[in-house]
Amino acid sequence: MSPRNQASQLALLVKLQDIHAQKRNIEKLLNTIPQEIDLIQAETDRYEEEIEQTLKLEQSLESQRRSYENEINDRDQKLKQYQTQLLTVRTNIEYAAMLRQIDGLKRMNEETGEQIFHVEEEMEELRQRRAEKEEAHRRVKIENDKKIGEQAQKLEQAQKQLETITARAEKLRAKISPALYARFQRIAEARDGVAVVAATGGICQGCYTRIRPQVFDAVSYT
Repeated sequence: MSPRNQASQLALLVKLQDIHAQKRNIEKLLNTIPQEIDLIQAETDRYEEEIEQTLKLEQSLESQRRSYENEINDRDQKLKQYQTQLLTVRTNIEYAAMLRQIDGLKRMNEETGEQIFHVEEEMEELRQRRAEKEEAHRRVKIENDKKIGEQAQKLEQAQKQLETITARAEKLRAKISPALYARFQRIAEARDGVAVVAATGGICQGCYTRIRPQVFDAVSYT
């Protein structure tokens, strides 16, 4: 290969190497952007999960409140029966026993009523907490949806850039001799994509190591 052709081929390799570096950066970006989108979406999802958990607690408390109310209703039915039976008892002992049963049921109803009151307080606190979370979620979702849209645009642009730069690399590769390109690839894969660097004044511009004069002359001649 003549010195002129050699210089031309080396110039093409340098350009190709730069394009490969750009391509790696774009590919890295294409891998990073979806991860960024997932992180943003995860923040929104956390709010939704917290709201869902709070709603489930509300529903559980509502079920508990209804259960307490059913207990009171059942006791009220028994109270009516006992009060009716009071009219038919014949002895003071039976009358006193019936009164004790009635008093016990009334006491149980009072205790259950207090439990209902506490449950309703908890439900109100949960409703307020859920309302606050829903408002926070609304604000965060608007902001995060905007961020996701911006990231999606970056992703689309990066994909187009990758297509363009890949086409440029293929055109350059077609101008390089297969043997030289194979050697270039072998070295680049072993050295993090760097196969061709300049040597100025006997100094390698890739590792900044001084090259021995005889080696520099041999490289220059080759």
